[in-house]
Formats: sequence, C-alpha cells, structure tokens
Amino acid sequence: MRIRDIMSARPVVVRRDEPAGEIARLMAAADVRHLPVVEDGDVVGVWTPGPGGEHVLLGPERVHRAQGDDDAAAVMEALMGEAEIAVVWDEGAPAGVVTRADAVAILRAALDRGIGRRHRRPVIVRLAGPAGAGKTTLLIQALSRLPRVATAVVQANASVPSADEAGGAPRRLMGAPVVEDPHAHWRAGLARAVERLGDAQLILVEDRDGTLEESPPIGEDAQVAVMPAGRLGELRAEALTDVQALVVTRMDEADDVEVARALEPLRARCAGMEVFPVAAGRDDRGVDGWARWLEALALRR
Repeated sequence: MRIRDIMSARPVVVRRDEPAGEIARLMAAADVRHLPVVEDGDVVGVWTPGPGGEHVLLGPERVHRAQGDDDAAAVMEALMGEAEIAVVWDEGAPAGVVTRADAVAILRAALDRGIGRRHRRPVIVRLAGPAGAGKTTLLIQALSRLPRVATAVVQANASVPSADEAGGAPRRLMGAPVVEDPHAHWRAGLARAVERLGDAQLILVEDRDGTLEESPPIGEDAQVAVMPAGRLGELRAEALTDVQALVVTRMDEADDVEVARALEPLRARCAGMEVFPVAAGRDDRGVDGWARWLEALALRR
C-alpha cells in the first residue's frame, strides 16, 4: 500500500512568521493538532500543542518527508520512531499528511476491518435567496478569502448548462472552477454537477432566484439564506427550518437598530443558526466572519 492511500489530503500549512493567534485559530478551525511550517519548498518544522496547552514549534528532524508512491509501511515505521508527522509531497507542494495519532488509528482499524482510503467528499453549501439579494457578490467575496481551501462553484441560476458538460474544461471564477447548470436546482442535477468537481473541498452553490419556501434541501451539507437588510420583514422563521446560516446583505444601506429588531424573533426561533450581517461589495463589513465560517466547514471535514 502507498502512503497516498491513507494520507489526509490537502493539509493546512503555515509560514514560519505566522502569528501565534493565527496558529491557534487554524488549529481550532480545522480541528487538527499539527500545522506543518513550509518555507521555500521544504518543511522547516511543525506546530503542535505542548503538554501545558501552549503551542510548540518542533524542528524539521521531527518531520518525515515522503512522496505519494512511498511504501506506507516505511512511513509508519518513521512515525513510530522519532517523527511526529509525515508530510507527503507532490509536484513541489504538500499534498497530504499522516500523523503519529493517524498511524495508531490506522493500525486499530486494520485489526478490525482493514485499511481504507481516507479521502473525503467535498462540503456542499447552497446559497438561496431572492433576486437582488447579492448572492453572486457574496460568493465572489468568499472566494477571495479562502486561500487554504480548494473551492469550486455551481451556478444553478444559469440559463443553459456550461460548455464543460460536453468535455471541455470548466470556466473559472477567482481561480475556482465553475459549473453552470440550471438542473443543479434539483437533487439529481446537483449530484451530477458535484461529480464534475470531484477534487474540490468546498462547493458553493448559487441557487436560482426565489423564496426560501421554493428552496427545500437538495442534498447540500449546509443551506445559507441570503436576504437584503431592507427585506428582512418578509422573512418568516418557519422558512429557516433547514437553514444553517443567514447572511443579511446591504447593511451599508440599512439602520443597524432596525436590522437588530427584525433579527430578534428569527434568532429566538432558530437558536442554532449563524447570522452574518455584511456589506459585501461596499465596505466588506462582516465578510471575513462569513468566509471563516465557510473555511471551518471545509477544514473540519
């Protein structure tokens, strides 16, 4: 078995000068205990929690460098020795990691049912809301703030399927591949669109314009309601039953007190729902928080 068969793909890596606060935030967001430090095409250390809870930077001698075709048994042997983590490289960049804790878990699994592949399917987040809510702007702003996540886009509000369905390459938006398919508004159509973006970690689906009542779940992991601040009064709490987050757009055109008053009954009825008031495309107020929520969804998987 090769190490690429058991590695955790697309590791989160940091620079040597990354602030301590960012190290802690990334570990929490990705739910990991190791952050390799990469400089000039090589691993120069690894951050990991110390015995007292503080973050400790271990030297390169605690990192085993591997290639995807390396024998998994040899890497496991290194992890059972001095190495804290194995970093798997592909085309000059980190492509995956295996930690000492991973090695122990894999050995346990092997005793019960054999070693399986650990690659993960993408997280699918669907943006639903009326025309003029700002879904496209919100999506573009998110893409520019997700450098650590392999993100793709499905636009279900397209009038016709995009050319890539005929075998061509998908067009790109802010570097992210885009599939345009009006059939993605339905469960089967979304599943087909996602298959065409199989290498993504996070897929943002811009649903066709309409009310939330017209947008029941179709297989996404999280549904996001997008509503302009001036139209919050039209939003009924019952329509948010399947919604994990509400993004209130055009906050630069709204009165903060009136928005807070309109949100109060919605928050009360939907206690677990995240709320992000933003002014995407104007002063970018609140967009960073929205993007970090998306990042956490992708990294945790």
